[in-house]
Amino acid sequence: MQLVEHSNELQTRATVWVINPQDIASTARFKEKRGAPFTFLADENLDIVNLYSIYHTQHEEHGHIPYPVTFIIKPDGTVAWRFLGLKPRDRPKVEDVVHMLDAIMVNAQ
Repeated sequence: MQLVEHSNELQTRATVWVINPQDIASTARFKEKRGAPFTFLADENLDIVNLYSIYHTQHEEHGHIPYPVTFIIKPDGTVAWRFLGLKPRDRPKVEDVVHMLDAIMVNAQ
């Protein structure tokens, strides 16, 4: 998990939450296995996935299958940046996330 490798760098700029579309026990095992220092939220019922409409629509018969998504949300609650992956392993480069965080912080001053 790239985020774990860069956790210090990220946590000096933002609060990181990982939302996992599984039950609490599976989410806890996922977090422990990776040694992640972030807050993990279990979204077993896909409430967050549905709220933000971040799921595949081509295969509705299989239920809502979530996209991998990264959000940067400003303190006022507005979404400042979003990366939407189309495949399960699609993730933004950590360097890109750090760059966006820095740009947002500069613009906020």
